[in-house]
Amino acid sequence: MRQTILILLAILMLAPAALRAQEAESLFNSWGVGFQVGAGGMVPTGSLSDDLKGCALFTGGINAEYRHMRLKADVAYGQPSFKNDNPYAVVDGQGRNLQLNATANPTLLGLGLQLGYTVWRKGSLSVTPLVGLSWSRLSWDLNHIKYEEDDEGQERPSIEDVTGTHENNLGWMASVDIDIKLHGKLVDSPVGGNQAHYASSVRVSPFVTYAKYGHLSPSVKGACIGATVTYAGFLRLFK
Repeated sequence: MRQTILILLAILMLAPAALRAQEAESLFNSWGVGFQVGAGGMVPTGSLSDDLKGCALFTGGINAEYRHMRLKADVAYGQPSFKNDNPYAVVDGQGRNLQLNATANPTLLGLGLQLGYTVWRKGSLSVTPLVGLSWSRLSWDLNHIKYEEDDEGQERPSIEDVTGTHENNLGWMASVDIDIKLHGKLVDSPVGGNQAHYASSVRVSPFVTYAKYGHLSPSVKGACIGATVTYAGFLRLFK
C-alpha cells in the first residue's frame, strides 16, 4: 500500500512537468510571426574604411518561424561620416577638385533578408544563426566646383551646381540572433477562435555584411561589422 501511494505521488508530481514539456514542444512546432525594433552600430573594414567611418544604426523588421526555422526581414538606417571629400576623384588638369561632398554624412539605408535555424532553445535563452542577402544605398549631395579669378587675379573655387547622387550595393550578410525572453502570456488568436502565445524578449544580434561600391574612384569594398539590440515581440499560434 505504501509503495502504491509513493508511485501515485510521483505521477502527480511528474505529470504537470510532462504536460508543460509537451505543451512547449507543441508550441515551438507551430507557426509564428513577430517583429523587432531597436538600435545598434557598425564599422566598415577593408577599403570601405578609406571613404567612410562607422555610425549608429536604427533598425526594425519582421520575422516568421516554423519549428526551428526563422525567416527574417529587416531595415536599417544610419548616417556614416565621409573620410574622402572627393570620392569620385573628379579633378581638372591641374589636379584641383571639381567635385566635393556637399554633405558630411550620407544617408545609409539597408535592407536584409535572412534564413536561419534555432540551434539552442533552453529556458529563457535561444540562439539562431542566420544567413542571407543585404541591399544598401548611400545617398548624398555633391558640389560641382569651378575656378574663377578674383579682383586680384587669383583663381578661387566656387560652387557652380549641387546635385544628388547615390551608390547601391547587393551583397551577403550573416548574423546571430540571441533572444533573452522577458515574459510570455496567452492571448486571443487573430486567426480563428483559439488562443495564441505572445512572448517578448531582448534580442542581441551581432552581424557582418559585405558591400562594394564600384562606381567610386577608386572602388571600395569590405565587410561592415556591427551589432544591434532590439525589443522582439513574437506571436506563436497553437496547432
